[in-house]
Amino acid sequence: MEPQRWSGISVCWTHPKLADVVVSTALGYLLYQQSSVPQWGSVLAVIITLRCIHVTRAA
Repeated sequence: MEPQRWSGISVCWTHPKLADVVVSTALGYLLYQQSSVPQWGSVLAVIITLRCIHVTRAA
């Protein structure tokens, strides 16, 4: 049986585009106004919608 080679995970940060910033700001504001959404939830949603963090599988 041959040993398995594990591929690493690569995480890179890119600059957001203007459209991503506008959408994530509007979403963050709307979620912040909702009392049922915790503050960390709105921050997490903004980070995800910015699409700045790219996780790829390294070859």
